[in-house]
Amino acid sequence: MNYFDTSALIKAFLVEVGTDTTKRLLLRGGLSATATITYAEMFSGFSRKKREAGLSLNQYHSACKEFDSYWPSCVQVELTKDILTRARTLMQRHPLRAFDAIHLASALSLTQDLGESLTIIAADDRLLRAAEAEDIVTINVEQP
Repeated sequence: MNYFDTSALIKAFLVEVGTDTTKRLLLRGGLSATATITYAEMFSGFSRKKREAGLSLNQYHSACKEFDSYWPSCVQVELTKDILTRARTLMQRHPLRAFDAIHLASALSLTQDLGESLTIIAADDRLLRAAEAEDIVTINVEQP
């Protein structure tokens, strides 16, 4: 299973460095997972792009609609007390921002619950280094 952090998943709905890789990974089949916080992060990213004139109003509405259509097909890891506790521990071990720690904690929790490994897909070097240190396979969508 592939776990998408917001830094990678947003590239499937906007044209950025890493868009082709992200779309290829999403289309290759299998389930994709992410944390429920991704929903808010995605709309925050779309809104920021629109404010900064990186998206027209039509492009903004299109990206929002496309993401809303995609969202139900994604395995969504709920934010629980256990994930928050695990995120705190991860922030003590690695230089992670709060939402990145929640993403990593969500991926680790999903791995434990499923009893199988997964790949974290992101465009955030700090998150990817922490994931590798936690023995998770990673893909940086911005790297060839």
